[in-house]
Amino acid sequence: MSRAVFVERLPGYVGQALLLAAVGWLLWQGVSNFESNVRASGLSAGFGFLRTQAGFEIAQALIEYSPASSYLDAIVVAALNTLLVVVLAGVFSTVIGLCIAFGRVAPTGLVPAASTTYVEVFRNIPLLLQILFWYFSAIALLPSVGESIRIGAILVNNRGIFLPRLTMTPAATWAVAAAIVAFVVLTLLARRLLVAAAVRRSGACVLVVAGLVVLCFAPLLLLDAPFALDRPQVEGFAVGGGFAILPELMALTLGLSIYNSTFLAEIFRAGILSVPRGQAEAAATVGLTGVRAAVLITLPQALRVALPAAGGQYQTLAKASSLAAAIGYPDIMQIGGTVASQTSQALEAMTLVVVLYAAINLLIALAVGLANRRLLAREGR
Repeated sequence: MSRAVFVERLPGYVGQALLLAAVGWLLWQGVSNFESNVRASGLSAGFGFLRTQAGFEIAQALIEYSPASSYLDAIVVAALNTLLVVVLAGVFSTVIGLCIAFGRVAPTGLVPAASTTYVEVFRNIPLLLQILFWYFSAIALLPSVGESIRIGAILVNNRGIFLPRLTMTPAATWAVAAAIVAFVVLTLLARRLLVAAAVRRSGACVLVVAGLVVLCFAPLLLLDAPFALDRPQVEGFAVGGGFAILPELMALTLGLSIYNSTFLAEIFRAGILSVPRGQAEAAATVGLTGVRAAVLITLPQALRVALPAAGGQYQTLAKASSLAAAIGYPDIMQIGGTVASQTSQALEAMTLVVVLYAAINLLIALAVGLANRRLLAREGR
C-alpha cells in the first residue's frame, strides 16, 4: 500500500479500532459487574443448573417428561412445543394465504370481496387479542370433562381434544425405524432405475412404491403384538391416556394462522400479479384452466418472487409464538420464565431462550434460502 493511500485510509482504520476497543471495554465491564453482583448475592453462575431436577409438570410433552426430569429436559420439551406451533401455524397460514391470494385476483364476483374483507379485518386486529379470543371461545364452547363428547376413540371437552395414541414395544420401534430407512433407500434406488429405463407411467410407479412398502413393512407382522392403542378415558375430573391437543395449542395455532395468513396473502398476491398475463393465456390454449393452471403455471412462477418476503413473514410468525405465555401454553418463553424464577439464574435462562428463538429463525431462513435456490435452479434450466 502506498503512503498516500495509507494516509487517506488511516482515519477509517483509527475509527474502527476505537469502536472495537469501546465494544470490548463495555463487554468486559458487563462481565465484571455480573461476576461481582453474583458473588455479592451469593448465587451461583453458569449452566450447571440444567442437570438438576426440574420439579414441575408440563401440560404438553412430545417426549417423555416428569417432574423428576432435569431442567435441560424441560427446555427441550418447551423447544419441541414451540416448533410444533410454528410448523402447524406455518402450514395452515400458507394454505389459507394462497387461497385468499388467488381469491383476491379472481374475476369479479363475491370471492374477491370476501377475500379482501378477510385480509382487512384480521390484519388490523392485534394478534394477542385474536389469540385470547380463540382461547376463551374454546373454553366457553366446549363441554366439561363430565359431559365429554366421544367421537369414536376421540374425546372432546374443555380440557382439549384427546386422540388415541399408538404405543410400540422397543423391538417394534427399532423395526419401524429400520423399515423406514430401508424404504427410503430402496425408493431412491428404484427412482434412479425407473428414470434410467425411461419408465414414467404413473401406474408403474404406484406398483413399484406399493411393492416397496410391502417388502419393507411386512416383517413387522412377524412380531408378537408390536402395537397397542392407548385410548383416552374419563377418570373423574381428568382424562387419562391418549394424546391431548390442548385448548392453548388450538387457540395459539388458530390465532397465528389467521393473522399471518393475511400478510402471506398479500405477499402471494404480489407474486401472482408479477406473472405475465400471457402465461395464463398460453395455459388456456393447451387446455389448462382454473385450479390446474393456477397450480401448474402461475404458482411456481409466483413463488419465485414471493418466497423471499414470505420467509421473513415465517420468521415473524416464529417470534410471535412467544405470545403463548399469555394463555399458558408451555413454550420456550413460559418454561424459560419458570426456570428463571426457580433457579434465580435469570440471565442464563433468558440466554437459552434467546439462543433457541435465534436458532429457530435461522433454521427458517436456511430452509427458505434452499427452497429459493432450488426454484432459481429450475428456472435456469
